[in-house]
Amino acid sequence: MPLRNTEPEYDPRERFVLYRLCDCTTCEGKGKDPSESFGPGSFKRCPDCRGEGRVRQEVATCESPEAVGVALVTLGREQEWEGCAFGCLDRGGEKGHKWLVTPWLPSARNVTDAARTLARSKTKPSAQ
Repeated sequence: MPLRNTEPEYDPRERFVLYRLCDCTTCEGKGKDPSESFGPGSFKRCPDCRGEGRVRQEVATCESPEAVGVALVTLGREQEWEGCAFGCLDRGGEKGHKWLVTPWLPSARNVTDAARTLARSKTKPSAQ
């Protein structure tokens, strides 16, 4: 009986993947699709970025860590990272440690929640 999932689901020459996270061109980074409005002030989420305002794009694949370095420098000189966050995924990495550099930035909601939590902690009297 053959073992399942013994073969990697990717080409070994494409172990490392470089991504960039840029503003969605459909909604111009707003996360809402104005062509689908239902009334004043109501919009549907953008179908391309699912309301996030940013889209992850695969830029390059590499076989070795050395090739990742060369690709980062080359793409940086070509201004591929201009205005975009970049990330590096190791497809052969351990579970939970595949992203070597994550391309995600904190969302406005997360930043607001963090600021609110910090403000609350400063206003509470400390028990001594």
